[in-house]
Parts: sequence; structure tokens; C-alpha cells
Amino acid sequence: MSVETDERLALLDALVYGDAFDCAVTLDELWRYARVRVGREALRRLLDDDPVLRSIVVERDGLFCLAGREELLARRPARLARAGQLRRQADRVARVLRHVPFVRGLALTGSAAAGDASDDADVDLLVIVEPERLGTAFVLLGTASRVVGRRLFCPNYYVATQDVAIPPGGVYVARELDQARVLAGDPGVLRDANEWIVDIFPNVAAAPARVSRAWTSQTQQALESLLGGRLEAWARRLAAARLRAHYGVHGDEVPADVAASFRAGTALRFHAGGAAEEALKRYAARRAELGARIEQFDAESVRSSSTA
Repeated sequence: MSVETDERLALLDALVYGDAFDCAVTLDELWRYARVRVGREALRRLLDDDPVLRSIVVERDGLFCLAGREELLARRPARLARAGQLRRQADRVARVLRHVPFVRGLALTGSAAAGDASDDADVDLLVIVEPERLGTAFVLLGTASRVVGRRLFCPNYYVATQDVAIPPGGVYVARELDQARVLAGDPGVLRDANEWIVDIFPNVAAAPARVSRAWTSQTQQALESLLGGRLEAWARRLAAARLRAHYGVHGDEVPADVAASFRAGTALRFHAGGAAEEALKRYAARRAELGARIEQFDAESVRSSSTA
């Protein structure tokens, strides 16, 4: 591909990514998740003035999509509203869950955090846990979630406090981390530990240097002193069985990296990765298709200029 094509694809990366998830995007999202450094207003001008971008991007009421996918523009407002409802629900839930023993932080993740929640979306939670207490936290929160209903809250990712630095990944992991909305605990914990996000999305500001502070409530301290470490060995066996059952529902073995991180005591993950993997395949395919469209438009423009 030409340099010009690569630059335009970098500018429109959030649009292509959103399209893979059937989601129109806002100007802020288009700017924040561009893969090249650009000013917000400069991007706005390029969308208006570049004939290639005008030919492939459609805007309506502050939302953007690829030409031919205008149905996404009508869908996004309701999904934004649903995400807002789930965020308010998550705030209420977090006011209680922050006092659960060994919980050191809570963050809303998934489609609700991204502002693109369908009617059946859940309050997906990342739970930051005291070291050597992943099993106990899982038993307490997982049991509570099943008792009150998983639609109220769904804790599907537990990570130890010293392991919130996620190994640098691609666009999906970077988006998930940047979009995560901290509900309890140190508000900058995820961004502070994952500064590599800026390498993927250069318009995302680097996290300021800060001193993270641990937080525990008196309720937690009292319960933790009672529980101690007595439950952890049993809780880890139960969590391992639950992992096998969770992935087995989808006809899968527990992924090797998920099993390894749990054995190491760093993280406990209950994501079924199939949906994300399929969306990333669509993302790669649509990015390639869009690149071809841009190249074709440029070639036709050159021919028109030469015959004029």
C-alpha cells in the first residue's frame, strides 16, 4: 500500500474497529483511537476536506461510520443509553463490593465501559485482588453474582495487585484497558501500569507520574482478619473446577495462558475468547478491504486528472 493509504487507514482505524463490532463511532473515539498522532480539530478538517475520506466516511448527528454501513448510525444512540444505565448500576454495585475481603479495586470493562452496550449486555468487572487471594475473592464474588443474578454484576477477570501490568498487546487489549472505568480503588492503577497503550494509540495521553495508594475499609480489615488464609487452598481448587466447566460449555479446554496465569497466582480469567477473535478477524479483513478502496479511489483520481 502507498504511504498515503497507510496514513488514511491509521486515521480511520477506530472507524474500522468499530465496524468490526457493528458500532458507529464518535469524533472523540475516532481521534483518541487513531493510530497516528493528530489533533482533534485537524482530524475534523481532514474528514471534511480530503475527497478520499469524504467518499468512505459518513457522518450523522456526530456519529461516523463507513459508507454502506449507515444502519450503525441509528443503532448507536440506544447502545450509548444502555451503557449509561449499566455504568450507573456498576457504580451502585461497586459501593458494596469494594468492602468484600481482599478486593483492592474494581473496574467496569466490556461493552458498557466502551459505550456500546446491547440489551443483553452485563456489568463485566475486572477485580483487583490482594496477592495470594485470587481463589478466595472468586468464591466470594462469584457466589454472590450467581445468587443475585449475573445480570446485576459479572466478575470475569481477577488480577493480583502486583500484576495489573498487562503484557503489551494489540489494539483489542489496548482498547479494553483504556476504556476500563475504575469504580473503586486507585483510579489510575490500570493506566499507570500499562503506559504501552500510548504506543498503540499516540493520541492517548501518557499517565502522569503518581504514587499508588492501597485502600481497605474497616469492614474489609475485620473480615480479612477472620478469614486469614484458611479458605484459599480450597477456594483455588473450586476456581480451577469452575474454569474447566466455564470453558467446557463452549467445547474448549482451558487456554494454556489462562491456566498458567492462575497457577502462578497472577490472574483468573473467565472470558470465552471466540467472539473477540472473530471480531478481530473482521477488523483485519475490513482494514484490508478499506485499503483497497482507498487505493482504487486514488488511482481513479489520477486517471481523471491525466485526462482532464
